[in-house]
Amino acid sequence: MLVNNCAQCHARPDTGAPFMGRKEDWREAVARGEGAMLINVVQGIRGMPPLGYCSACTEEDFRVLIRMMAGLPDDSADSKGEQQ
Repeated sequence: MLVNNCAQCHARPDTGAPFMGRKEDWREAVARGEGAMLINVVQGIRGMPPLGYCSACTEEDFRVLIRMMAGLPDDSADSKGEQQ
């Protein structure tokens, strides 16, 4: 998913999209919260189309991708640990 979709823009510094893994590029988006970032992905924002080229992605897929690209902790491991 990442290579075929997100990386088209978020791995190229010439697109204006926040660069994958570069925390300073994601500072404003992170300040608005993960929920706001998810809405931006689903609805599209600026030059990014709705669903960011990944119509097959689920909400959880997007949440994982957002966390990874923005350098946020992956809390899915925490929630799995709580269930055991």
